[in-house]
This record gives sequence, C-alpha cells and structure tokens, in this order.
Amino acid sequence: MKNFSQIKHRIKSISDTRKITGAMETISVAKMRKAMYRCENNRAYYETIRDTVEKIVLCLGKTEHKVFAATESARPAYIVIASDKGLAGGFNHTILEYARREWQACPHAHIFTVGQICREYFAARGVQADISFADASFDPSVSQAARMSKKIYEMFMSAAIDSAYIVFTAWGEHGKMEPTTLRLLPFDRDAVVRQREPSDKDKYMFRELLFEPSAEEVLEQLFPQYLTGVLYGALLQSSACEHSQRRAAMHNATHNANELLSGLTAEYNRARQETVTGELTEIVAAANGVQDDSGK
Repeated sequence: MKNFSQIKHRIKSISDTRKITGAMETISVAKMRKAMYRCENNRAYYETIRDTVEKIVLCLGKTEHKVFAATESARPAYIVIASDKGLAGGFNHTILEYARREWQACPHAHIFTVGQICREYFAARGVQADISFADASFDPSVSQAARMSKKIYEMFMSAAIDSAYIVFTAWGEHGKMEPTTLRLLPFDRDAVVRQREPSDKDKYMFRELLFEPSAEEVLEQLFPQYLTGVLYGALLQSSACEHSQRRAAMHNATHNANELLSGLTAEYNRARQETVTGELTEIVAAANGVQDDSGK
C-alpha cells in the first residue's frame, strides 16, 4: 500500500498537469476560431483574384505566359506545411507521412518545409529541405505567405523548378480534416476553359476589355498576388486544423487526468480509512491490555 505522501504527490502532480491541459484547450479553441475567421476573409480575396485570372484566360484564349506552360514536372517542388509545435494529436504524423509518400513518388523533387517539426522530420530521414520557412505555420500572416510565394514564383520563372504543389491539411465540410495536395504552378488554363462557360454578359464584357500595357503585364502583376492568396489560405486551414487537433488532444488529456484524480482520491481515502481503523484497533487493544493488567 502506498503511503500518504506518495499518493498526495501524484494527486498534486496530476492536478497541475490538468490545469495546463485545460488552459491549452481553451487557448486552442480561441486560436482555431481566429484562424477560421481569417480563412473566410481570405477566401473572398482569393476568389476575386482567381475570378479575374479566369476572365483574362477566357477573354484572351491562348495568351502566352510561362505560368500556363504544361510540363512533365521533372523538377517539381513540394511546399509541405506542418507545425512548429507538438501536442496536437496525430496532426503532424498524418500530414508528414502523406507528404513523404508524395515525395517518394518523385525523389528528386525540391522540398520546402513550413514548420520546425516538418524540417526535422525530413532531416531525420536524410532529406535536406531546399528552403525552410520557420514560424509561418502557428500564426500565419500575409507577409509570410507573400515571402513564400515570391520565392516560389522566382524559382519557377527562372526554370529552377517546373511545377509547384502545396501539401497541407485542408479543413473540409463538417470539420473534416484530411491531407491534400494542391497544384500552385503551372496554372491549368485548360481546366478553366472546361469548367467555366462564359455567360452572355461575360462575352459582351470580354469584347470591351482593354489591358494596359498588355494582358501579359497584367498577369505578371496578378499571379504573385494569386499565389499569395492560395498559400495564405493553405496556411490558415492548416493552422485551424492544428489548433483543432490540439484542442481535442488537450480535452482528452484533461478527461484522463480527471479520471486519474478520481481513482487516486478514492485510493487516498481508502488508505486513510485503513490507517485510522488500524490506529483505533491498536488503541482499543492497548486499552484492553491495560485493563487486564489492572485486574490482575
């Protein structure tokens, strides 16, 4: 039977841990809501830019620009988004194992890591990241996404890479979270033509559109902003999923701590009762012994 000091020490230790996990759960809920709010706001920005690009594509048809070039993806780049911190359940393991399988299909691909855990994961497997973006996953910002998209765009335009993909955890319908691969570059012009049939209003507007100095120059300015919007949205979705998984993990940890405390409290009470009962028994036995000695 454990003594009182051991049981009390465990109760105090678990109580302190429960306070930490409870606080982390509350913080994760707030951060998750913030990330989802920002994601919704970014969606409007991203959809506006993509709509403009689609209109240019539909208007000008075979406008020549390198972002439309179809290649065999001999030199692809994967931007893998994980997290900077742990204690998020299976969040990091799921996305990193998914990214590893994607990379193994093309082992000569460039790897750009977002998050410290992502960089360490690939480094432990002998894969050195070409570029590592630290502190960009936990609390994403537009400036971070712009810095990332600028680097990707420059490498694509200089032919250092011929395609770029984002590997991240997407927030789907009904809160479903799943690893996703999204192509950034090149832009799929044929998919736009197949999926979006111009309306009569669009056809009239397309006849009246003028681009100054040229459509190519407009695209040159627009595409980096488009890439920034896509990257920022992926960072926000990944961040929201991370905080959601961490909230769930901390909720489970708090629940387990409560169950442990309940069991330890019961054990402490039983041990205390047994001790008191034993002491009373000893007192009664001693008293009976004194009475017997007095009677003699």
